Amino acid sequence: MPPFDADVIVIGAGAAGLTAARELERSGRRVICLEARDRVGGRILTVHDADTPVPIELGAEFVHGRAPEIWNLGLPLRETEGDFIHLEAPEGAAHRVMDDIERLADEAHDETLLDFLNRRDYTPAERLAAAAFVEGYDAARKERIGVASLAQEFRAAEAIDGDSSFHVIAGYDSLARAIAPSDVRLNSIVEAIEWRRGEVAVGVRDGHVLRAERVVVTIPLGVLQAGAIRFDPEPTQILEAAHALDFGQAFRITFRFDRAFWEDNEKLKGAGFILSNEPVFPTWWTTLPVAAPVITGWSAGPKADPLIGKSKDEIVSMALASLQRITSLPLGRMECAWLHDWQADPFTRGAYSYVPAGALPARRRLAEPVEDTLYFAGEATDLIGYGGTVHGAIASGHRVVKQITGE
Repeated sequence: MPPFDADVIVIGAGAAGLTAARELERSGRRVICLEARDRVGGRILTVHDADTPVPIELGAEFVHGRAPEIWNLGLPLRETEGDFIHLEAPEGAAHRVMDDIERLADEAHDETLLDFLNRRDYTPAERLAAAAFVEGYDAARKERIGVASLAQEFRAAEAIDGDSSFHVIAGYDSLARAIAPSDVRLNSIVEAIEWRRGEVAVGVRDGHVLRAERVVVTIPLGVLQAGAIRFDPEPTQILEAAHALDFGQAFRITFRFDRAFWEDNEKLKGAGFILSNEPVFPTWWTTLPVAAPVITGWSAGPKADPLIGKSKDEIVSMALASLQRITSLPLGRMECAWLHDWQADPFTRGAYSYVPAGALPARRRLAEPVEDTLYFAGEATDLIGYGGTVHGAIASGHRVVKQITGE
């Protein structure tokens, strides 16, 4: 083979790929990071609008808890404020179920959330609230997601004060810039990886072939499952593990109105989060503690299904109808609407990963190196309960660096 272009090639410039590339670079390795998009950040996508007092996040928005992977970066953060308004279910209706999952769930006897709910004496309100919480937060389906992974998630959240949430004041894209390595090559769509132990050839759509001793693959699970990158030879156990996991669907939309009209509803005054049983966009949040006429709607799991394949105008119309029913008020004048269809994005193909019943070992297999040559990182490879989060992706980047360097 010709001389290597780098010691390590990292595929994907999301949080995991940027972290891995930067830390490998700091360890003295020659690193090239290839990104299919024309920007870094992956599922971090921020819009800065001069007429809007806060950054508009179209992807990751919240910093969940006080995970050191993010807090140690020193970015200015602001805690979210405002009341949690539950319009149908009693407040706290899901708490007993969540406590039972954390206490009783067992990886050796894993079961779906639906089976867990049906086998116990929960009230209809508790079942509804628990399913709505998990399907909304994890972008999952209650008949698929396993309670063992949920128990792991709940315990991991407790360790970092996960009930609190924060915004990156300058926008989440400032985090991507803060962790970027020196050599990121944008618009580099990787189509093939040919490899043998200690040698990798990475084929890019423009015809370039880059060679290295190792490659770190950080593409989203949905892209890996779709076979967007051809491996020769195929790492069979890795691909089987990828297909054992699920990649959830989610839509979010942010509106700016001429005024915060929802404050005219006494029940919603001071709301930080509004939770409802609406068929689409059941969850909304405001910008508090920053007072702004900006509100974001969220549909995930089964409630995202009616939105798949819809045009932006159709999604806007459905979201406005949901917001009008929730507020029971005439809508203010809508000045702007922002959304990004992550399902239709060929470099994402969904929201984030979750673990079906019995599939926790698949995450561990996905995180294992292949012949000290192929490595996989990203939130889907998280091992401690931070799947689906930015800090989980960053942690996976640190993990893969340790696997390569042995430090």
